[in-house]
Amino acid sequence: MNRFDRSFGALLTGLAVLSAAILAAITLVIPLNVLMRNLGLPVIYGALDAIEYGLLAAAFLGAPWVLRLNAHVQVDLITQGLPPRARRRVALAACLLGAATCAALGWAGAQALMQSLARGSMVRTAFTFPEWWTLTVLPLSMALCTFEFLLRIFRPAADDAPLTGL
Repeated sequence: MNRFDRSFGALLTGLAVLSAAILAAITLVIPLNVLMRNLGLPVIYGALDAIEYGLLAAAFLGAPWVLRLNAHVQVDLITQGLPPRARRRVALAACLLGAATCAALGWAGAQALMQSLARGSMVRTAFTFPEWWTLTVLPLSMALCTFEFLLRIFRPAADDAPLTGL
């Protein structure tokens, strides 16, 4: 693994740690809010809105790391039965399709972000903040996923991958 690949992996790991921290905070806030409500105390102001945006951020920030670890959901019933050369070709085609899909989604997300920025749209819930803040994670995540799919093309195939599925 070259230096660039290690640095990219460290970036994805850092985003995964941030994602985990967001999920940990959500895990603490929900029962605390329930407890406070049941005790007749005022609940944490804006907790539901913060949880909603936290889930959005955690999902998109953690996605590139999950892809890098190859820990995402896969249907490999057919591909595991293919000879190694055919399996590698299918994997390359899947990487290209994944990269193209992520690039298209990232482009659409970037366009929405730029439109929101140009309009000056604001989110007005328990908090008031620029809408584009919430739109930044999609293009970032999709750019990183696109890059990871492209890097997979040049990485040697892992023949020692654990058996999954049935």
